[in-house]
Amino acid sequence: MAQAPHAEHPPLERLARPRSLSEMVLDQIRELIVTGRLALGEQLSEGALAERLGVSRTPVREAFLRLETENMVEVRPQRGTFVFYYDAKQLRDISELRGMLEMSALRVALARKRAPLIAALEAIAGESEAAGTQDAVGYQVFDSAFHGAIIESTDNHDLIEAYERISGRVRAVRYRFTHSPEQVSRSQRDHRDIVEALKASRDAEAIKRLGKHVYTGYELFLSEMKSAKREAGKATVKQAKAKMEAQR
Repeated sequence: MAQAPHAEHPPLERLARPRSLSEMVLDQIRELIVTGRLALGEQLSEGALAERLGVSRTPVREAFLRLETENMVEVRPQRGTFVFYYDAKQLRDISELRGMLEMSALRVALARKRAPLIAALEAIAGESEAAGTQDAVGYQVFDSAFHGAIIESTDNHDLIEAYERISGRVRAVRYRFTHSPEQVSRSQRDHRDIVEALKASRDAEAIKRLGKHVYTGYELFLSEMKSAKREAGKATVKQAKAKMEAQR
């Protein structure tokens, strides 16, 4: 019996796993925190968020558990769930850990994916520069992409996971304090300097510049935080004086 002619079958395409509702709710709540639509220290309500997002309470509750592992929310027994808040020491701790992780990540990534990493960083820096410096909020996308490319290029699951545990809080801090064209321009220059050093094979210089870039950001955030507290204190005193005047 004649055999059927052999037919070449097209390769099977891998099916993308659809994102679960819990994952989508997690991302939504995380972005609400990062972008300030949920304030630092604010108490969260499962019911209110579920209604706001058009879902049941279950995925919101699951999102809270995941966000707790990222230290983006704090669950206080008998009191509720609150958005994270930080003081000067906590800001220092986050920034120090971020700096150590990113500098180590850059060393590892250069050893494993040097050419693709440099190409990715140059593309992101170029797109950021082309977009300009006026939209500080829009710049956050480029800033996160630049630093994220370094982390992802390590191809080290544990390192990536460790960075993810602080990245949400880092983004929340950057979003609140990187708001002027001058700050954006300075950050863009830092990114460009890192790229140019890597292209010239001055790896040690690039790693040092990355560490300085992160530390400079920490100093800026700390200064902004102290300034905000001073202004808040002045406003409180002013309100108290106005109240006293009104009572006379």
